[in-house]
Amino acid sequence: MNARRVRKGVSPLIAAVLLIAFTMAVAAILTAWVTTFTQEQTDQLGNQSSQQIDCSFAQVNIFSEDYDSNWVNISVENNGQEELGNLSVTALDGSSVLGTDYIEDFTSGSVRGAQVNTSGTEADTVRVAAESCPTVTDSATLG
Repeated sequence: MNARRVRKGVSPLIAAVLLIAFTMAVAAILTAWVTTFTQEQTDQLGNQSSQQIDCSFAQVNIFSEDYDSNWVNISVENNGQEELGNLSVTALDGSSVLGTDYIEDFTSGSVRGAQVNTSGTEADTVRVAAESCPTVTDSATLG
């Protein structure tokens, strides 16, 4: 009547093999993720560095501005060594944006004009900024 229950479990050898297999699977997954993550970060850093180097040779200059009751007319020169893609020309009244015009495909050494409609509000500043190089800007006070 004293029947003993025999409990069966996983043998220590099989448990060790399963533990090692599980550890190796997790290590393989982490290795693949770390490799992909590192490559993406390296590519992103390389692109940013390349853009910063290119932008260090870019420069714009507002060399004339004219203002009437509805329009701000300016002339901008790309006097840097880089072609600038999309240049925004913004008329401001304090910190309020009154209007914006764009200059596309702005090659090195070229001069382009822009007109910004202010809808009758007097602008006090005009600002030029390159979309492809955020550090390349110029501004002029009107009046």
